[in-house]
Order: sequence, then C-alpha cells, then structure tokens
Amino acid sequence: MTLNNEHNQQYDLSKLATMLHEDHIAWSFRNMDKIMPRNDIHAPEHTFLFQKNELPLSRINYEFNGRSMKVADYLQKVSATGFLVIHDDTIVTEQYYNGYDQQSTAMSMSVAKSIVSALVGIAFDEGAMKDVHDSVTSYLPELIGSGFDGASIKDILQMSSGVRFNEDYNDKDAEIHTFLSDVFGEKAVPISKYVQQLTKLQEPGQFEYKSVDTQVLWMLLERTTGKKVSAYLEEKLWKPLGMEQNAYWSTDLHGNEIAFTFINATLRDYAKFGRLYLHNGNWNGRQIISEKWIKESVTPDRADLMPGVANDFFGYGYQWWAPLGSDGTEFMARGIYGQHIYVNQKERTVIVKSGVDPTVFNIHDYEAVTAYRTIIEHLT
Repeated sequence: MTLNNEHNQQYDLSKLATMLHEDHIAWSFRNMDKIMPRNDIHAPEHTFLFQKNELPLSRINYEFNGRSMKVADYLQKVSATGFLVIHDDTIVTEQYYNGYDQQSTAMSMSVAKSIVSALVGIAFDEGAMKDVHDSVTSYLPELIGSGFDGASIKDILQMSSGVRFNEDYNDKDAEIHTFLSDVFGEKAVPISKYVQQLTKLQEPGQFEYKSVDTQVLWMLLERTTGKKVSAYLEEKLWKPLGMEQNAYWSTDLHGNEIAFTFINATLRDYAKFGRLYLHNGNWNGRQIISEKWIKESVTPDRADLMPGVANDFFGYGYQWWAPLGSDGTEFMARGIYGQHIYVNQKERTVIVKSGVDPTVFNIHDYEAVTAYRTIIEHLT
C-alpha cells in the first residue's frame, strides 16, 4: 500500500511488516522515508565541519570476558552499518558497512529519546515549563485519569511513570504491538490519543523502561512551545549546531512525530549532538542547553537504579544511560539494534555507531563500552 502525505512523499506502510527481517533491516534503517511518513528537518546554510585524520583504530585489541578481541571483530559481530570516532574535533575513524556511506541517514531507534531530552531541557531553560517536579497533568489535562495521572515530569524523564506498557517484542500480547497496529493500522489512531488510553500499572517513582514515556515528553514540548517538535529540533539544535545534512522524523498518519524513535540523520550529525553534550551544552561559546540540565540528564539517581533492567552496568538519567561509576562524565544514548552516541568528556571523545545488531536488545553494550574505552586509551 503506497500512500502520499501532504508533502507528496511516497511511502509504503506494508514494508513495516518486513522492516526488521534480516534481509531487509539494513535497507530499512536508511530508507525510513520510503516506509513511513515524515517531517523534514533542514540543515543550515553554514555548516560545522570536523577535521579528519584517520587512524587504524579497528585493529586495536581489547579484553572482554577473558578474551582478546579486535574492534573490527566487534563491529562485524554487531552488524554495524557505520562507526565514527571523533577526538578533539577530529575524525579519527569513519567507516561504513552494509550499503551505508557518509550521506546515508541512519535510523536512531531510542537514541532519539536523548535528543528529545535535550529539547525538553531547552524548553525548561526558556521558561516553557517551570519545574521537573510539576505533574504532567498540570500541562496536559487530557491525561487526567490515564496511566500518567500522578506522575511528575521527572518521573517521565526517568522512565518511572508507572504506566502499563509492556515493551517485550517477543510477547504477542504486549502493548508495543497494540501501539503499532492501532497507530499504523486501519484505526490510524493519532499517537497522542493512543497515549491517553493507557492505564496505570503501579505508582510513579520506580524505573521501568517504557518508550511511551518519551511520547509524553513530546506532548509536553508541543503543548508548551506551540511548535511541531521536528520544527523545534530544527530551530534549537539542527541549525545552531551547523548540521551537514537534512534529517527527518518519521510520524504517525497525522503528522505527529514518533518521539521515542525514528529520527533519521547521518552519523556526523549525530556526532555533533554528542559534541554539544561533550561540552556541557556549550557550542563554540554559545550555551545551547544549560550545563545544569546536562549534568542532571546524564547523572542517574543512584538510589533509583535499575529494577527491571537486564543488567546492572548502566544507570538511567533523563533519557540518557551512564555506566555506573562514571561520575557524570561518560554517558550514552542507546537504541536497540545497536545505535550509540557515546560521550567521554574527560577524554574529549565522541563515538557514534549505527547498526542492525541481530541480538536486538543491546546485550553487547557492556562490551561496546569496553571497546570504546580501549580505543580512547590509544588516543590519549
């Protein structure tokens, strides 16, 4: 079923059924505009460019679980589609695989959540919202009586809303499947209406990873800024950071961005977002996001850590992950199938990886951090 939206874009929702199949996924993740409708994010006329001095970093050996591995072996194991290492504003490795190149847009998966967190921080800095402890219903009264009633904005940021939303892709009865069928099926439910229908599982305050929480952040942004979130992203980040390429954000059938995923951009432009966080929200002398917000976002509340998470290596902040013990200077945006923006402030390094990891749920991310730290040892 090929459809046209108001921007005369052609897409085919039937491809959603095979999007994640092994023989389609690499193509899908760089061609989401051929599968779903989109909102465009335009690059500025004047761009910021990294310097380049390539080094043979993929030959480096690292130790993991008693075994010596090469970075190249890790990238092959996780079906990387792109790998970019930037140190002191210099590209020291840039590699692409599985049909990708420097101009390819790579679908973000949950890396998008960290970008949404940045936009929420900017909105707070500008006074669009007052306090993270405010209830979400004080801004979104339509959520009164829903599963989000009683949750604060901070609860939502930290994935602690208490809403009932099973995200187990292997469970055919999970709400994640209901979401896909309701929003992209014959019902074509607007995503904000879908969110209002969700019910409460438990009282707010306990971490349980649920992507739908990020959709509430999208609702907050749209309500308090009065702008489409993709337009807000273009205005507040894409143009000020001098992104090199246009990007786009996949939407539901009503033009609403799917906030917890589906930003599509090049690796170099994801790296610029990482560079902004590397410098605590400062971009070449201009404070784009307050340093206070950056620090709160990437430093998890240790007392809150991690019931329901498959490993205890990472803590969760405001839609960002941090290896435990990293003191707020080492953190990651992470998406399933192996999407990463890794930032190490002390070592002045940003690493971006896109991929189609067949293990899906990032079981290799502990190993990834080990590999990234070893790479850094060879740079410093």
